[in-house]
Amino acid sequence: AKFGQWPWPRTRVAELITRLAEKGAAVIALDILFAEPDRTSPGNILSLWPDTPELASLRPVIEKLPDHDEALAQAIKKAQVVVTSFGLILEKNERRPVAKAGFAFTGNPPSGSLPAFQGAVVNLQVIEAASAGNGSVSLTPEQDGVIRRVPLLGRLGDELYPSQVLEVLRTSQGAKTYIIKSVGSQGEKASGTHTGIVSIKAGQFVIPTDPAGRILLYDTGHRKERYLPAWKVFSGDLSADQIEGKIVFIGTSALGLKDLRTTPLVPFMPGVEIQASLIEQVLLKNFLHRPDWAPGAEWLYVLVLGLALIFLMPWIGALWGALIAGGMAAGALSFSWYLFTTSGRLLDALWPCVAMLCIY
Repeated sequence: AKFGQWPWPRTRVAELITRLAEKGAAVIALDILFAEPDRTSPGNILSLWPDTPELASLRPVIEKLPDHDEALAQAIKKAQVVVTSFGLILEKNERRPVAKAGFAFTGNPPSGSLPAFQGAVVNLQVIEAASAGNGSVSLTPEQDGVIRRVPLLGRLGDELYPSQVLEVLRTSQGAKTYIIKSVGSQGEKASGTHTGIVSIKAGQFVIPTDPAGRILLYDTGHRKERYLPAWKVFSGDLSADQIEGKIVFIGTSALGLKDLRTTPLVPFMPGVEIQASLIEQVLLKNFLHRPDWAPGAEWLYVLVLGLALIFLMPWIGALWGALIAGGMAAGALSFSWYLFTTSGRLLDALWPCVAMLCIY
């Protein structure tokens, strides 16, 4: 659901949730944080009005009107399918999200390999308590600012918290516990640098991860068909077929709200669409893998072919050397693309190509 303007009174968000639930939405993921009271609530807005004789008689009446945060919480509780969100941050504070599910572990304890956070930004307690699930929407970009991996788990002190993606999958199936499989469990031996998490199971879905519990984003770019403008929900013309049995994310896409992220294919993608694309990725089982042997294979490729090029160059000359170096680069690119398209395995072909150029 795409919001054109923000902020909305929470009564409008409550109405949106109610209408989506009535149309048969399987899960409604609220990808917006309500960390502070709604300033447009009747009780809160009185403090913004002047203390005049004309308003004195109205104050007792206004104070009895329903609170907007309470109205939103009631809508969430009645729908029974809403997953709220929270943010894990590096700044230290005492706020802690409410955990809605448990964890079971096989293999070595994974806490040491998970990203550590110092605090959290959470919803108001009345909103958080009413939801069926509660998950993190924190995204951690790479050093160049691009989102390529999304954490499915986060560690705050000694406690583990799931992402909103995991919570949506769990609540959609009525599951109660996540199963985290790490190196050291049956059939999973330590290999190379992979000493952390192997996979996370949410209901029937088993999601392969990197050692830090992150899923590699299979970026499909911006898809217009993912979006349903909120005004269509309010118009009354929306058919149940468009919503029934579907997972619906409620989020924002406006530039000024700062929830725009960079992915490999899109320079500005709303964070809520990244969450939706991850759900699609899991449902379609379009997983990407960075094999344990990949770094060693890349180094070995450069070492063997680089030494061969160095040895042959004095004998074959610059032209043939250029052709051989170009063939080596083309071979690396072709093999990398083949593995990606056939099995979702990722090999880095760029730096072997650069290495061949430097050696030449």
